[in-house]
Amino acid sequence: MKKSTLFQYCFVIIALLFLSLTGLAQQRKISGIVQDSKNNAPLEGATVSVKDKRSSTSSGVDGRFNITVPDGKAILIISFIGYQTREVSVGDKSDINIQMEATSSGMDEVVVVAFGTQKKATVTGAIASIQTKEIKQSPAANLAVTLAGRLPGLTAIQRSGEPGADVTDLYIRGQGTTNAQSPIILVDGVERDLTYIDPNEIASVTILKDASSTAIFGVRGANGVILITTKRGTSEIPEINFTSESSAQSFTRLITPVNSYEFATTRNLAQANDGLTQSYSAADIEHYRLQDDPLRYPNTDWRDILTKKYSLQQRYNLNVSGASKAVKYFVNVGYLNQGSQFKNESNLPYDPSYNLKRYNFRSNIDIQLNKTLKAYLNVAGTLEKQNGPYYPPGSSQSSFFVIAYMAAQGATTPGPLTPAGQVLTNTILASAPPYGILNRSGYQRLNRTNITASYGMEQDLDFVTKGLSTKAMISFDTRSGNILYASKGYERYIMVIDPVTQAVSYKLGNGTLETPLVLSGVNSYQQITNFQAYLNYNRTFNKHAVTGLILFQQSNNIIDVQLPFNYLGVATRVTYGYDNKYFAEFNAGYNGSEQFMKGNRFGFFPAVSAAWLISNEKFLKNNKVLTNLKVRGSYGEVGNDRLSGARFQYLDNIALGTGGYVSSLGNGQRVNITTLGNPALQWEIAKKMDIGLEFGILRAFNVVVDVFHERRDNILRSQGNVPVLNGLSTGILPKLNFGVVENNGYEVELNFKKSFNKNFSLLAKLNYNHARNKQLFADEALLPADYAYQYRQTGYQIGQPFGLIVDRFFTDSSDIAKSPIQNVGGHVSRPGDFKYKDLNNDGLVDAKDYAPIGYSNIPENQFGGALNITYKNFDFSAMVQGVSHVYQYFDQVYGTFEGFNYVKRHTESWTPERAASGAEISYPRITTQASPNNLPNTFFIVDASYIRLKNVEVGYSLPRNLSKKIGSKEIRIYANGLNLFTWDKLPTKDFDPEVGSSRGNLAYPQLRIYNVGVNVKF
Repeated sequence: MKKSTLFQYCFVIIALLFLSLTGLAQQRKISGIVQDSKNNAPLEGATVSVKDKRSSTSSGVDGRFNITVPDGKAILIISFIGYQTREVSVGDKSDINIQMEATSSGMDEVVVVAFGTQKKATVTGAIASIQTKEIKQSPAANLAVTLAGRLPGLTAIQRSGEPGADVTDLYIRGQGTTNAQSPIILVDGVERDLTYIDPNEIASVTILKDASSTAIFGVRGANGVILITTKRGTSEIPEINFTSESSAQSFTRLITPVNSYEFATTRNLAQANDGLTQSYSAADIEHYRLQDDPLRYPNTDWRDILTKKYSLQQRYNLNVSGASKAVKYFVNVGYLNQGSQFKNESNLPYDPSYNLKRYNFRSNIDIQLNKTLKAYLNVAGTLEKQNGPYYPPGSSQSSFFVIAYMAAQGATTPGPLTPAGQVLTNTILASAPPYGILNRSGYQRLNRTNITASYGMEQDLDFVTKGLSTKAMISFDTRSGNILYASKGYERYIMVIDPVTQAVSYKLGNGTLETPLVLSGVNSYQQITNFQAYLNYNRTFNKHAVTGLILFQQSNNIIDVQLPFNYLGVATRVTYGYDNKYFAEFNAGYNGSEQFMKGNRFGFFPAVSAAWLISNEKFLKNNKVLTNLKVRGSYGEVGNDRLSGARFQYLDNIALGTGGYVSSLGNGQRVNITTLGNPALQWEIAKKMDIGLEFGILRAFNVVVDVFHERRDNILRSQGNVPVLNGLSTGILPKLNFGVVENNGYEVELNFKKSFNKNFSLLAKLNYNHARNKQLFADEALLPADYAYQYRQTGYQIGQPFGLIVDRFFTDSSDIAKSPIQNVGGHVSRPGDFKYKDLNNDGLVDAKDYAPIGYSNIPENQFGGALNITYKNFDFSAMVQGVSHVYQYFDQVYGTFEGFNYVKRHTESWTPERAASGAEISYPRITTQASPNNLPNTFFIVDASYIRLKNVEVGYSLPRNLSKKIGSKEIRIYANGLNLFTWDKLPTKDFDPEVGSSRGNLAYPQLRIYNVGVNVKF
């Protein structure tokens, strides 16, 4: 941003603040307290506004508020979620006590829906939301991580904990397609990324789950929608809010290799099992056990050398907000500094450590230009600096290699350095020693900037007809990234022991020499523009309430030098309510994109829904037990145009090439067909049905139950049933819209909220969601009749693992001879190997005996439970989150290769002695050869269900009079934690069950965080 532009923007903000302050003339200040009428418990966060004056504030922790009212008659409007809205005449009072009556279940609450808001009572679709307080209970650096277990219907899976690369996969109501499944994320109505948002900026997070709530997004709404609403100014008294947090981080789980004595004995066992000469003599093993000669017989703890027990994370946030008759403002700045769990050398001329620094800024300004016209300007920015060791562009992240080779490099390898300071390794890992990757290979630095700006105006059109208004908004976002690669060569040495003299020397490992840093870089850029135009209608006629929305939207997304991604559409919503009992809604989107051929780019996606608020009927109106009862249902069609990574798949991809059987174009050239296009390419169509029931009991218990069904047609899939005679490989043939997936499930949400007296209140929440999908058609070739299972996809859930069924371990050669032949690869079966079941009874175990095992790696069931207790100035909260019906592949095959390491379960492998004694056997027969055991099977594909103590927080708010003496309005001190304990069924504790399999996901583990903080309000 240019200096002149920055100066102008700051000047505008200062001017607006000045106007907001000068608007307080000829008025007087009053104070008051907002309390529950039954027990006088203070209500924090109640909105107090002056009628017809657009000035408002909110009550503090003790329920107290201050507001400026005009001289003369003034009326206050007080509203709070779960309580009846009140109007109170001020008169000449200077201090007011306001008693609030609880409603049945918060039906007056206003909730966020797509491109608008609605009263909770009138909502006919399936939505769920959480507020700021719940989001801020988590010290996670990634906002997506905080959502796990908090919203029924949302599944959040964190696959890595690496600073700046802590990837979190989000699913709404499970999996419905084999293509892109992530939901759309809108921040203040514009599609944006939630990863980099500061939690202190957020007012609420809402998920839209059924067709009624997402049809307005048309061709893009089938996977659900997440709505992020940021904070805006509300209080007439300017408020300054400062938060400081410091955290200690550690890995939740990390691979723990064996020590040198265990390594030597296990290696000898593997070689003995294979009839090979053993590498370690009895004397060698005794030296490793006694550690009486650590130079020649080391016990190197590579995990201790390369990782820290704890690292630091710091977060600071400062925001200012306020409101006057003409202007409302919220300005926020934040800073996050997340350290690394890896140890680095301190005297290097460059910094290869993993760390993340993030700077956030947001400014939301609302201006009332006159009685009928208002405008708003939202500007936000993020700067991220992510650092780490060098790794080749396009390969896995460097943390993968550090962890993988740390686990692979045995404790018998000395290190980390020679006496002269060169990197030590062994012959097997000479090209990739983990210490060298982490410290001596160079570094890389990724700078990411994300600037978002939205400007909108809204005009009241009451002069045309009452309840009519129009709104226009344009947004402009830019994202840029710059990766600086600084790579260098370094020498790797191997320790050599003279067999006669036992003298120790060091030789160069693979011939690589020291080189200076070589710099290179990669740049990326993205520009997104979005225009929205609204026509809104909101009118009540006696018992009839009608709202309407017509929305036009156009977006343009340019990534680097590619052709723009274009999206264009019109959407509408009409709602009708009668006597606050019966509600109906119609939503539709007509939109499309350039993903499809001209003439086939637009689609129409309608949805209808209805609800009956039974508790407002006369026969239940004054029922003191059943205080809320509502049924609702919806049905509609929604689309998904995110079919795969390739664009313009309706076009043939043909290029000139050379060589081959026929080169007839001259100069040895010919036409190469890479892929054939599909002119009939279309979007996926999801037909969704939802039935919901909501009821409240005794004004304290609330229950929400949803049952849903989805059928996804037109799923783009590769062709599986194609004759060889077509002359083209299946990779060249176009993908077709013929996949069909069915998804069924249900959700249950239980809430209990009660203030027992002014000192004690309790809030408890439970949610559970189940979603099971089934692939009805995948154009999959039917396997021959002698296969135990003739399909691998059709009829099964997406990602269904297949493998061999382990019957038991072979006991001896006689047992092997009597059993079906195990033709599965690797060496011939030996005692201690798996005996697989011959499912097709042909006397041979092979690929024909593969069977479905367990569930996919995306959980079918997710649940969460939260508890919040407030007692006087103390508060306590805890949250438990878990998943079930999820399987992962954990085989831990490291020790198969010479020089690679073992873990504890390898030391408990099958031996005749262990089998005879009945000792626990945690691994099949150890070998140094390609093994028939290391295949997908029921021993290694295991249940990865878990229950996790996700968050705990304890806080104390200083008494108000003490805070005032210190010079502030409120001070709260707190401590919280993330991922504190995990209970699971894994056969090993070397991996976090959420991160993934041992072979495919040697990723940076998840983090356990202990955090302390202080929040000060002025």
